Amino acid sequence: MNKQVSCNGDAVSKSEDGWLIMVRHTAVDENLRGVCYGASDVDLSAEGRAQIGFLATKLAALVPNYIVHSGLSRALRLADSVANRLGRKPRMDQRIAEFNFGEWELRRWDDIHSDGHDIARLIHEPESFAPPGGETVLRMHERVIDWYKDLPSRARILAISHGGPISTLRGSLNGAPPASWPRLVPGYGGQVRFDLPNSKAAERRCN
Repeated sequence: MNKQVSCNGDAVSKSEDGWLIMVRHTAVDENLRGVCYGASDVDLSAEGRAQIGFLATKLAALVPNYIVHSGLSRALRLADSVANRLGRKPRMDQRIAEFNFGEWELRRWDDIHSDGHDIARLIHEPESFAPPGGETVLRMHERVIDWYKDLPSRARILAISHGGPISTLRGSLNGAPPASWPRLVPGYGGQVRFDLPNSKAAERRCN
């Protein structure tokens, strides 16, 4: 099992051989509270937009070699802001996009539950249960791990992503069961550091 210790952003040295830092996008529109928005391309809140400048400056100071985002605009905004500070162009990889809830997208969670859907099946039956038109937790896990394994072993990689993919990678690398992954979702703008696939297994959460 991977060891996890707390750290702060300044503790991540620019001189290290390689690392992956995954960052959750900043806060979404307040109207989306209680709404299942998953893979939908939703707007940031005023607070979320205001957070980008400070956070981008902090992340650019780490001087990543590669900046990647999920393709959803709430991740792209931060990726672009970091990349502009470094004179680089971010890359898109949809394998780190948020979980696809299919027909549940943009519906209120309460309404989904009222329609008789057992939402808990997502984590208790990760290999077989999917929302209508959506994906299983196993499918998200497979695409995130596939992306992770494709990363170069000696690079500094900044990935702007979402709660689902970040918690999936954290849980998987630490041997945690899928039922515990929702508790591993970082807050908006939260950062989680991973060693690259071919390096010593470790993970550090950066607050």
